[in-house]
Amino acid sequence: MRRLHLTEATIERVTDMIIWLDRDGRYVFVNAAACSLLGYTADELSRLRVVDVDPFFDDEIWREHWRDIVERKSFVIETVNTTKDGTDIPIEVTVNYVDFDGEEYNCSIVRDITERKVVESRLLALNEEITRLSITDDLTGIANRRRFDAVLADFVDNHAATGDPLSIIMIDIDHFKVFNDHLGHSAGDECLRQVASVLDRIAAARGGLAARYGGEEFLCLLPRADEAAAAEVARQCQIAVAELEIAHPASMTAAALTVSAGVLTCRRPFDIARILTGVDAQLYRAKREGRNRVVHGPDTGSAAPST
Repeated sequence: MRRLHLTEATIERVTDMIIWLDRDGRYVFVNAAACSLLGYTADELSRLRVVDVDPFFDDEIWREHWRDIVERKSFVIETVNTTKDGTDIPIEVTVNYVDFDGEEYNCSIVRDITERKVVESRLLALNEEITRLSITDDLTGIANRRRFDAVLADFVDNHAATGDPLSIIMIDIDHFKVFNDHLGHSAGDECLRQVASVLDRIAAARGGLAARYGGEEFLCLLPRADEAAAAEVARQCQIAVAELEIAHPASMTAAALTVSAGVLTCRRPFDIARILTGVDAQLYRAKREGRNRVVHGPDTGSAAPST
C-alpha cells in the first residue's frame, strides 16, 4: 500500500506532465503538472482529444501517429500544445505504448521545452550571423571573395548542365591609390562603400552577385548573360559610379571618380581558373587603353599597367 501511495505522490508532484491517451487520442488521465501547464482541469481535459490541444494534429495525422505507436512502442517527438488561454508551448513527448487490461493506451511523459527552444533559437541566430560574417566583406557589406568563389563554383556547375552563357565583370576604381593619398583613408573607405552599394544593386537586379575581390577591385557574376547583356550591365555600373559624383581631384582621368571594367562571357566547358585569368586580362586591357571604359573581348596585351 505504501508503495502505491508513493507512486501516486510521485505522479502528482513531478514537474513533467504524465498523460494517458486512448487510441482515439482522448485524455484518459493527466497529472497535476499537465493541468498546471495547459490551464485545464483534469475534468476539462477528459472531454478533449489531442487534436483539440495540439495544432499539428488532425484526425488523419493522429491515426498515422497511433499506428506508429503500436509499431514502435516507444519513441520521442517534439510538438506544440496550446494552453486554455491560447499560448503555444513547445513540448518534448516520450511516447510509450501500453496494453492494460486488454485496452491500448499511449502513456506519455511530456516536458515543457520552452527554455531549450529559446537557447536553440539564439544559437541558430548566432551561427547564422557567424556564417553571414564569414561570407561578407567587413567594410562594404557586400559578398566577399569566399562567397564569390562558392557562388561561381555553383554557377559553373549549373551552366555546364544547361549550356547557358555565364558572364563575369571585373571592376577597378581608377587611380584609387592617389585618391586615398590625397583625401585620406576615411574618404577612401566611404568611396568603396558607395561603389559597392551601386554594384550590388545592379548585379542583384540582374539575378547576379557583386563581391569585393580585394582592395579597390570588384567582381559581378551574371548568370545566363550573353556578351551583349554583360556589356550593358558593365556600362550601367560605369554610369552609376559616375552619377555618384565622388570628387577625385588627384585623378588623371576625370574630375570625379571613374571605374574601368573588363567583361568576359564563358560557355561550356568551363574552367574557373581561366575564367578569372581571362576577366582579369580584360580589366587590365581597359586600364591600359586609358581607363574609364568597358572592355569585352580577347586580350591582346601583355603586362599590366601600374595602378
